[in-house]
Amino acid sequence: MTNDTFDSTCLRHPEVASNLRCGRCGDLICPQCMVQSPVGARCPECSSIGQPTIFRATSGEMTRTIALSALGAIGFGVGFALMVWVLFKLPLNHNIGAVAVAMVVGLGGIPVGEFVRRVGKYKLDTRLRIVAAITVMAAWIIAQIAANFLNIDIYWFTNIVALLGLGVGVYIAMNRVKP
Repeated sequence: MTNDTFDSTCLRHPEVASNLRCGRCGDLICPQCMVQSPVGARCPECSSIGQPTIFRATSGEMTRTIALSALGAIGFGVGFALMVWVLFKLPLNHNIGAVAVAMVVGLGGIPVGEFVRRVGKYKLDTRLRIVAAITVMAAWIIAQIAANFLNIDIYWFTNIVALLGLGVGVYIAMNRVKP
C-alpha cells in the first residue's frame, strides 16, 4: 500500500497513514487504535465514554427501586405461595405438582421483571438486572415462609424441579430489564 492514497496519519500512531476518522469526535484513527462499536469506528477515548448518564439510575432512584422491589418481593412471594396452595389442593401427583410449582416460579419472573423495570423508571442500568434477580429469589424465600402458614410441604419449593424453575424465573426477570 502506498501513501499516495492517504492524506493524513493517525494521531496516536504518526507512522501509520490513514484517512479513517472517529465517528464521534472526528479524530484520525488507524486499524491499530480503532475500536469497533455498534454505531461505527471510534477512537479509544470515545469508545470508553460509556452509557449516557440519562440512562443510569441515580443513587436515589436505585434506593427507591430497591425499597419498592423489597416490598414487591413480599407481594410476589405471598402470591407464589397462594398459587402453590391452590395447586396443593388439586388432586395432582407429586411429579406434576412439582412441575406446576416450577412453572409458577419460572413464569413469575415475567411480572417481577416488569415490576422492577417500571419501578426503575425504564432506565437501562445493568444494576437493575441484579435487583430483578434478587427480587425473584427473595419472593421465592418469602413464598416458602408463607407456605409454612398455609400448611404446604416445603418439598414443593426445595426439590430440583422447583430450583430449576427458580433459575428460569431469575433468568426471565433479568432479561425483562436488560439494557
